[in-house]
Amino acid sequence: MKTLNLRVRYFQDSTPADTPCRETAFIRREFEMPLPVEQTGLVLVDLWNVHFIESWIERAKQVTVECVVPVLDAARRMGLTIVHAPSPPVAAQYPQLQRHTPPEPHVPSAWPPSDFRSREGDYAVYRGPRSQPPGIGVHWDKLASQLSMSPAIDVKADEFVIATGKQLHTLLAERSILHLLFAGFATNWCVLGRDYGIRSMAGYGYNIVLLRDATTGVEFPDTFDSLFTTEIAIREVEQQYGFSASNGDFFKAAKSL
Repeated sequence: MKTLNLRVRYFQDSTPADTPCRETAFIRREFEMPLPVEQTGLVLVDLWNVHFIESWIERAKQVTVECVVPVLDAARRMGLTIVHAPSPPVAAQYPQLQRHTPPEPHVPSAWPPSDFRSREGDYAVYRGPRSQPPGIGVHWDKLASQLSMSPAIDVKADEFVIATGKQLHTLLAERSILHLLFAGFATNWCVLGRDYGIRSMAGYGYNIVLLRDATTGVEFPDTFDSLFTTEIAIREVEQQYGFSASNGDFFKAAKSL
């Protein structure tokens, strides 16, 4: 069995027994992790063509072309299982979605009440941040009909497209995949939080490696220049859910196969 010997990084939130366990003493560590190719998949999260945040989609497009596409090409040459996870409405645009178990329709529970869940009527005051004035609809509504996969990403006929975490889990079980390499967007939103994202898949028990050069998060005004929100999201992965790896180390490992 071919093995991808990938150098990975994690954030150790502990110290040796003879060292006081204080946050200022936490360090990052690295080691070489053997990933059997037949048991490893590349999950590409929400590689979209448009977004309502103009500055973010500009950065994401650059990362897609310069960092994600080369990873995808190398993964294909190695024979990794390729899984495109572009959100349910985008996944529905691809016939490959039907190659595997289609997502089950969502049936809302009886609680909380439907008008509370939709924040209608007396519950309108509880609408979430994105629904508070001016709301994202002033930008997003005019783009929603254009939403698709990035034109830089071609989906091969023999690759997989999934729409839900449950569908991804079923696919991985059927193919005996244990290790997941993640790339895509946005680090602090969808890569972490989707039901096919890192938190969810780590909860199933999969070994997680985030390719930290092949992602970017949504920043704030005071983190924009340093991309510090992206950095914090990477640290969350490295501390709680798994590991990260650089593109350079990924290509080095791929070349050695």
